[in-house]
Amino acid sequence: MALEEGIITRTTGDTALIRTQRTTACEGCSERHVCHSMGNVKEIEIEVANPIGATAGDIVVVTFKTGQLIRLSFMLYIFPIIALVIGALLGNSIAPNFDGDPSIVAAVFGFLFFGMAMTAIKLKDRQARKTGRYRPVIIEIKKKAHPNSKQNF
Repeated sequence: MALEEGIITRTTGDTALIRTQRTTACEGCSERHVCHSMGNVKEIEIEVANPIGATAGDIVVVTFKTGQLIRLSFMLYIFPIIALVIGALLGNSIAPNFDGDPSIVAAVFGFLFFGMAMTAIKLKDRQARKTGRYRPVIIEIKKKAHPNSKQNF
């Protein structure tokens, strides 16, 4: 389970935006589309689920399950390559049935299967955004914001 610490900049309903430090894990994360660069490449804002009702100014601990990260990495990096190879092998094997050049048919089928894999990933991404299934979650308030302090976010 990956843990990050950050400060809440604002809340909306059951979600919150937190400011945290960018890590190398961000580059492979499928949720990077919900992160907003703060001008400083080391600081980012991330939209997270807020089931514990943390408020702006709170310092919180956020988690993202490692199993989900591995599953997302597989879907994003490995699945399209497997689809491409299967398409190319299928195209190469059926090319003689159509009196076609095996290389051209293999390339067409490879790219066709790659495109279908990318479409499947995009559909899965839309579904995940609606359900919030792969969104990081606040699990702990490390330090409550002082109620009388005015914070600029």
